[in-house]
Amino acid sequence: MKKVLVTGALGQIGSELTLKMREVYGADNIIATDIRKTDSDVAQSGPFEILDVTDEKAMYNMAKKHEVDTIIHLAALLSATAEKKPLLAWHLNMGGLVNALESARELDCQLFTPSSIGAFGPTTLKIGHRKTSFNGRIRCTA
Repeated sequence: MKKVLVTGALGQIGSELTLKMREVYGADNIIATDIRKTDSDVAQSGPFEILDVTDEKAMYNMAKKHEVDTIIHLAALLSATAEKKPLLAWHLNMGGLVNALESARELDCQLFTPSSIGAFGPTTLKIGHRKTSFNGRIRCTA
């Protein structure tokens, strides 16, 4: 049975994903984490732990404690806030990602971390079926 650690589980994507994954894999197998706790469905429907993803040891220890085989890393500042607080965004978004990557490597876990539309910018063109051009240099198909 899969055992999954979800960072940023109280965010826009994390809250919906965590609830759906608990339906599919069982509530006890999806460990929701975030920097704060609320009385939300996510925090009440299964295991929930407070986790600061910028703390490398804390992330590693959390994944090890729950014996997860997959990390879904969603903790990040979104574009609008990140543009107002670029150093905080770098620390959280990049530092948290590095910590997730290292924890996954050290514990031999699968890792999923999404990007956002903000990674492409206003010059991104849609060409044909789900093809994009990144600043005219790199072409990728989703």
